[in-house]
Amino acid sequence: MNPNDLWWQTLADGPLLLALFDAGDRLQQANAAYRQAWGLDATALPGWIEMVEAAGQAGVGPVDAPERRSRIAQRGYEQAWRDGRRLWWLEQRTADGGLALTGVDISALAGPRPLTGQLLSAQAGRELLQALLADPRAWPLSVATLAADADPAELLGRIRGEDGCMRLEDGRLLVMLPSTGPAQAVALGERLGALTLTEAVWGETAAALLSRA
Repeated sequence: MNPNDLWWQTLADGPLLLALFDAGDRLQQANAAYRQAWGLDATALPGWIEMVEAAGQAGVGPVDAPERRSRIAQRGYEQAWRDGRRLWWLEQRTADGGLALTGVDISALAGPRPLTGQLLSAQAGRELLQALLADPRAWPLSVATLAADADPAELLGRIRGEDGCMRLEDGRLLVMLPSTGPAQAVALGERLGALTLTEAVWGETAAALLSRA
């Protein structure tokens, strides 16, 4: 393969989120990672406002509605996403007035893990889970789910200091078990009264793992 072809394929299929908008803020090009994040199919070329509204209706995209496009030459900012990731974006104006965007997942750098004793909301829990998924030190990683009527106070008193606990949107409780192999996860799950145990797969997002839990 030609080195240039390999370089372009890496950009197209890699983890960076890449997109190009024209001067009227309509999408012109985007790689697979960017389209997946916004819930776009392979051929869609929506306008910016249309894209933001559709993402909100579909329950994907950023947690807070993005501000209107800046007209400055270049800027960077951090953004929380509904799938639990924290993304760092770099926007650059092109010579013809368009906008080039590059996004990178900085979940592992998002901040300190919560202290024992905190029951996290669904969004805060997704962000912690994504940070663990992106942190090699947290592997192997499993999650345990408990019934919705489980006592949160009792559960929080039994988990380890490095574990995280969140309330899922369907009411169940979920405990994140970082640096925990399958055998240890089974033992911990039995002690916690878990309904199910799910082992994380390297490279998947928090949203994907939660869909299997």
